[in-house]
Amino acid sequence: MAVRVPRDLLTRDPAVIAPLAGLRYLPPEPPGWTRRRRGRGFSFVDEHGTTITSPDRDRLVDLAVPPAWEDVWFAPIADGYLQATGVDDAGRKQYRYHDDYRAVCEARKFDRIRYFGRALPALRTYIEQSLAAPPGSKRLAVGAVLGVIDAALLRIGNEQSAEDGHHGATTLAADHVDDDGHVVLEYVAKSGKHRSVVIDDEQLGDVMRSLADADDERLFSYTDADGDVRNVTAIDVNAVIADVAGPAFSAKDFRTWGGSRTALEARADGLSSIASIDATAEALGNTRTVARNSYVHPDVLDAPDDEIDRVWRASRRSSTMSRGDSALVKLLGR
Repeated sequence: MAVRVPRDLLTRDPAVIAPLAGLRYLPPEPPGWTRRRRGRGFSFVDEHGTTITSPDRDRLVDLAVPPAWEDVWFAPIADGYLQATGVDDAGRKQYRYHDDYRAVCEARKFDRIRYFGRALPALRTYIEQSLAAPPGSKRLAVGAVLGVIDAALLRIGNEQSAEDGHHGATTLAADHVDDDGHVVLEYVAKSGKHRSVVIDDEQLGDVMRSLADADDERLFSYTDADGDVRNVTAIDVNAVIADVAGPAFSAKDFRTWGGSRTALEARADGLSSIASIDATAEALGNTRTVARNSYVHPDVLDAPDDEIDRVWRASRRSSTMSRGDSALVKLLGR
């Protein structure tokens, strides 16, 4: 059953969110400002080609847009929610948002994650049932992707990153599975770091072995009604999540939930807040800063030790929730 989330948390439209941060919505379209190569650095010009001077120039410099970016666009206003865009050396569109906009988006994400724990039992029931679906079916393949994202806290993946050699769940290949008595995923993540992730779930491991033994290029693929082999996409996975859990959630929420749960479990073991962030960073393959800012709910770090102890003692494991999951639901539901 889909989880009801306050309507104001459902939108991800920057035109709606920007005013919440006290900013203006200005799409990255002309007219805008840009930069031109000048010696070892850059000069900045407005839409008329006039050189931009301080204090506006200082703002553009502080954005620290990498020198390799091409087709750079700068917002001509300091209070625009989006401050710069460009194309990196891999051909990907990149964005620089206003700090206040990012802060509001992070806060809204953590507000939504309070509700995600309530959706986990239904999602995990779906995963378990999917892993028993017929071989070659879309239900089996999508369920297996969800199972891996939940168990290993992988990013969902996309084609552009896969072309660059960086993989998420949907773009894993059979040769990323090392079956030496247990299933281990060996791959290069979005960060560029090599990751080795053990899949402990026996049912999921068995399905992944069978998928890896198939002749398909991608690990998670299926045969459609016309007999054609299709790869599972992020759209497929997020559509299932929206159907089972509700439109407020996506695959990204598994990673945020898992990061927060890892930090809570570490604190329940007596570790400090900083050490719990390090545990999350290790589990996700991130830096301490990224883990703290993007993947650990502030309540987990701010709660006093006696509150962590209270929710931990009051929590139990169930068929669909670990003790850490249950404790996090209690902590965030205070």
